Amino acid sequence: MGAIGAAVIPGYRRDLAAARRRLAEPPIPVHRLSSAEGVVEYARYGHGPAVLVLHGSGGGWDQGVDWARRRLGADRDVVAVSRFGYLGSTLPRGATTAAQADACARLLDALGIDRADVAGVSAGSMTGLHLAARHPDRVRRLVLESPMLPTRRPVRLPPAGVYRLLVTLEPLLWALVRSGPLARIAAGVPAGELDDAARAELAEITATAFPLAPRLPGMVFDRAVAAPELYRGEPAPEAVAAPTLVVNAAEAVLTPHDDAEAFVRRLPRGRLVELTTGGHVLVGNVEHLRRVLAGFLDQPAPDTAPAAEPAPRDPAPPG
Repeated sequence: MGAIGAAVIPGYRRDLAAARRRLAEPPIPVHRLSSAEGVVEYARYGHGPAVLVLHGSGGGWDQGVDWARRRLGADRDVVAVSRFGYLGSTLPRGATTAAQADACARLLDALGIDRADVAGVSAGSMTGLHLAARHPDRVRRLVLESPMLPTRRPVRLPPAGVYRLLVTLEPLLWALVRSGPLARIAAGVPAGELDDAARAELAEITATAFPLAPRLPGMVFDRAVAAPELYRGEPAPEAVAAPTLVVNAAEAVLTPHDDAEAFVRRLPRGRLVELTTGGHVLVGNVEHLRRVLAGFLDQPAPDTAPAAEPAPRDPAPPG
């Protein structure tokens, strides 16, 4: 254990120091909106059509910004929110995912954004679905990347206490996401099979999960409140009127192929893009997904909801 610690600790300390500097001195403006329910923290940059980005479990505004810079062109007004309990955002007493969606709608009000495209990444998909269902006039188009969706066999999530334990084992987790089983889940292949570009991409993405402590309340909320709501079928996909693009890996951990396809077919305007490589964070697909998202977001949004119909599947990128 001592030898392992000697190999891990220097790199962990270096990366943790960089992560703390990023939060203390953010590279883009970070703001906080106060209301009776608490504080909503968000980062905002760029000009053009507004895109509200909802990060995954273990993230924050920094993860949202990292995702947006990989997936979106420069011609977007990006608003990356720290969801309930993440970084500077309050976790209100008795919080629900619906209340989180309402807080996002109030943020759009405060920013003078009448209608936005919304991107929900991983666990952020739960808030995105609620926002689109509860505030259909505010969501122009909805993107769900590697989402948590209702499944026939709900994913067995660890007890909430495990997340608290992870904070005390942060150096070990830092090492695992780079070289152990978690790297295979994240990237789709063992870390040793990644080329230099993919390895660098994975390291940049996972860096946005550290430090863990200021993200812990949000992680526990996602596990204890938001995920059970989702697996109860809240909200029903039929309630989502916005055109919706689901981007998923063929061997996804959170939502397997059959479940993703079944969910998309229930969406009034659903479309599934399934990639054969990349794992949960879809490593190595940056340019392809930029084109896919640009093509989807640049389409005009219809004003009325059609009857539900089978959703077409997009082919995976070549290679």
